Amino acid sequence: MGAVSYLDRYSLLRSRDSEFARDRLFAAYGADRFETHDREFGIQANLARLSSIGLAFCAYDGAASLSFPKSQILRQFFSIQGAAGFRTNGHSRPIGAWSPMICGDARLDLDFAPGYRQLVLRIDAAALERLAKSLVGDDGSTKLHFVDGKADPAMMAHVRQDVFRFAEELERFGQEYAPIAIAELERALMVRILLAHPHSFTDRLHRAPPGANRSVVDLVESYVAAHWDEPLDLEKIAEIANVSVRTIFREFSDAGRGSPGQFARRIRLDRAAELLRRPDDQTSVLAVAFKCGFQNLGRFAAEYRRVIGELPSETLKNARRRQ
Repeated sequence: MGAVSYLDRYSLLRSRDSEFARDRLFAAYGADRFETHDREFGIQANLARLSSIGLAFCAYDGAASLSFPKSQILRQFFSIQGAAGFRTNGHSRPIGAWSPMICGDARLDLDFAPGYRQLVLRIDAAALERLAKSLVGDDGSTKLHFVDGKADPAMMAHVRQDVFRFAEELERFGQEYAPIAIAELERALMVRILLAHPHSFTDRLHRAPPGANRSVVDLVESYVAAHWDEPLDLEKIAEIANVSVRTIFREFSDAGRGSPGQFARRIRLDRAAELLRRPDDQTSVLAVAFKCGFQNLGRFAAEYRRVIGELPSETLKNARRRQ
């Protein structure tokens, strides 16, 4: 197999046995057809299953074809090297730097040339629809439907970067990744997907949100402060505040408060300082950073110093001195 690889912590399949590969792809990915076209064959497949998305790396050392039946999964392919194409709804296209958003409402056929490598983003369709509705404040029966239009190339360049960065972060930290951080990265990626592709909510998503009472900001900040150790659930907060998620962002911006995410990070830094000032025998800077949703220790230390005025290690050292 080639040297290019992602998500090795989440290894699913690495084999030159096409029959074994077929069984694993059927069981783990939901495929219902797998064929090889070269005498020399090899496959590597890694799959990280998160909450609403899955991220997969696939490598083919030999030409192969793969098919999926209808499903509730949205797929987007990001080519790394080599050539591949897909067919769905009677249309065939090559897979470039990224594919269109491929819905699961029709059969999907894929063809891979020898040496092909890719990352695949798999999104639960119902979860993405709930997010779209929360962003625009839609509680009706409108369904999320992606139209066959060209994605915004500038936004998709950011999506591609986010997908590869997410894969690198998962490979680096694996199951040690802070649940708060991974949930919010997952949510941010789904929002980018909605902004990048034309769909049934696009017009409303880009339309200016309706006004709301300034008390919305206070309500959101109170909720975030009370649930600082949980992933930021903007859909739930919007429901409590009886506004759309877009309105929450607009109100924060108009009030000069940044964004709900920025407020949540400030709250978590304050909570981190409290934990470091009252340590027990098990307290460490790394454990506190993880508990408060910060995955990168260097970034945590820099943000902590900017907000609190000293390094987290200094806070902990001074606290132990006073004990």
